[in-house]
Amino acid sequence: MALTDLQIQDLQAVIKSWNSYTIGAKDSVGNQEYEIVNTQDGTTEAIAVAPVVDGTTDYSQTAIVVAGTQPGFTESTKNAIEARSGMTPQVDDISDFYDSTAAKLEKDHGGGTISNMSGFSQSGPAVAKVAAEHQVPKITNFMDWAASSALYSKANPKGITAEEKAWLDQHATIYMDSTRDVTYLDGKNHGDIPYGKKYIVEGTGDPISDHDTAFPRIKGNGLDIDWYVKHGQFASGMTKEQVIKVARKKAKEAAKNWDIKDPSTWFNSTDYRLYLLRYVMTYGDFAVEPTKAELLTSYKKTVKDLRSQLKTATGSKRISLREELLRAVAEKARLQAELKVQEIKDEIAQAKEALQADITATRQAMYQIAEELTDSEVAELLSPYTMENLWDSQAEAQNLAEADAYQNRMMAFADKLEAAADNLIATDQEGAALFSTNKK
Repeated sequence: MALTDLQIQDLQAVIKSWNSYTIGAKDSVGNQEYEIVNTQDGTTEAIAVAPVVDGTTDYSQTAIVVAGTQPGFTESTKNAIEARSGMTPQVDDISDFYDSTAAKLEKDHGGGTISNMSGFSQSGPAVAKVAAEHQVPKITNFMDWAASSALYSKANPKGITAEEKAWLDQHATIYMDSTRDVTYLDGKNHGDIPYGKKYIVEGTGDPISDHDTAFPRIKGNGLDIDWYVKHGQFASGMTKEQVIKVARKKAKEAAKNWDIKDPSTWFNSTDYRLYLLRYVMTYGDFAVEPTKAELLTSYKKTVKDLRSQLKTATGSKRISLREELLRAVAEKARLQAELKVQEIKDEIAQAKEALQADITATRQAMYQIAEELTDSEVAELLSPYTMENLWDSQAEAQNLAEADAYQNRMMAFADKLEAAADNLIATDQEGAALFSTNKK
């Protein structure tokens, strides 16, 4: 097992506060408690943590998480500049930190596994290099700086080798902004990342907000596609239907916001088809639409995970999880109903088709063996062998009606769950407003 990308994102946000903790200290982020296994606070800022599960620290899921360039820190900035033409000197610090963490696991805890590594910006390629060297199973990076310059060459002997790149292509996920507001200046290929699986999210053009580990909206081990569709933003991994939905929103907004006095609106297309072309060029091919069975499996897992998180959640986080759980159960109910009804309809259709085939075969056989009979006599013998006589149309209609009624009941149940989720959020907002008023 390994920590999820979302858990790693949470840990990236606390590096600069947790790296001053004593070894063995415990703290929580994102509803998960962790134990500090190792820390480093210098030119390279890093933590190594292991999750606490049911009161026991699981050292088999130890994660090393490294911060990016420290603005204003002379040595760190110098390393970032040098990285534009080769592997960042930070790679030595990260390699040493890996070794010291592995040694601590062995000495203090009788062993363990470094299951995750994560880097951001300048530390990204260095983390990728060290993780691939040690074949760490899960690497989660954010906006890697000078990734193309980090590949091995004679002039860059510490770079990522072809073998290491092959490992990264299978085990690394890199989250990046589409506008590459900072990495565009990394000296080579304008922020391109030549290893791992890339998840690209729509950038805003703001180098401060976009070049941040918190910028991508993550769910589990990938992007929260539903969030991006809802907010009219593009992201990798959308189906064609989802891209069209976002493209239409963008075209509509372009028409509404066009202003001759504002040059930034002049080139925003009102034709949604242009956005489809831009999507493929920037974010890659459309994702394959999952089957309803695959979606149902996914929602079952989501419901299980949310119920697990609710056991320890408190306050507004608990309310948010309850809302998410209600909506997930609603979708699960809809999908179960659709699949069950389709299964019934398929079984009826198959039985009907099989009976029709039997009738056809019987009639053909009868004509072949009844050589002494006239066609009219054969037809009279076969007259009972018809779909009208052998197929119970009333039973078919009743079964289909019952299936439709079941689906309608499940859909109504799902609608009630959605309404309950809406009421839950409305009540929470009313409570927050009341609390704010009482404080004044």
